[in-house]
Amino acid sequence: MKMSKKSVCDFLRRCLEYADASIQRKEARGDDSNIIAEWHAYRNYTQYALEEVEKGDLDHWFERSFSKAEMELDVEELDHPTRAKWLAAAASPRPLALVSTRNKDRENIAPITSVSVVSNSPPLVVMSLSQNREGRQRDTYLNLIENKECELQFLAPTRAAAEEADLAGKPVDGSEWDMLDSEGPVHPLAVVILRCRLVEDNPLPEGAVARLLTLRVESMVVPSYLPPEEGLSLLCQHGMDRLTPSPIDWEHIATHHRS
Repeated sequence: MKMSKKSVCDFLRRCLEYADASIQRKEARGDDSNIIAEWHAYRNYTQYALEEVEKGDLDHWFERSFSKAEMELDVEELDHPTRAKWLAAAASPRPLALVSTRNKDRENIAPITSVSVVSNSPPLVVMSLSQNREGRQRDTYLNLIENKECELQFLAPTRAAAEEADLAGKPVDGSEWDMLDSEGPVHPLAVVILRCRLVEDNPLPEGAVARLLTLRVESMVVPSYLPPEEGLSLLCQHGMDRLTPSPIDWEHIATHHRS
């Protein structure tokens, strides 16, 4: 596993915090001065390593290997699982949203990655919802058609959030909230929540079984008033079933915009 630059910097900062606390304890106890000197040396080397990584001189250490596009595939010749894996690998990573909906009987929640912002003014989001394997429309779709409202809850990039999102995708007769470590309707690991209203429901072309829903964002629940310039660190799906933090290996600020 190749660690990201952010992960390495976070690790080194924690090493510095640990070294500072250890030095304070040893000095308070009156430990041997040579041992304390060794800890100071360790702290200095760690500080120097952190500065080297942060200033970018070692960014090439974090570059990932990649394969070039060389083979053309006819998608009509691929079976469904292979086609799905290639499409998921290409359009990846994607933020995962827990979509919370309700009807008169219960609250429901489902992990969805087919979500995309398509307009800022007006604030519009599209989401595709397919059927289950028995050909039944999902509760998320049925609830949206009934009462027109939902929340898109984007989660923190933690293993606990990934496990909760995984559980929320399990087929269940009652409410998915009953399986989670939360009573709902807001998940405690949500970083940002988009409260949405359904404005349009359309079929997809060429016989696709999924429906394409257009949602208008009515309000947002966010960590702070000012939006972060670097975006938010969120739980994502990378490839078919791999849940992972949003990648932060390196960054390049785009300066050219057509609109």
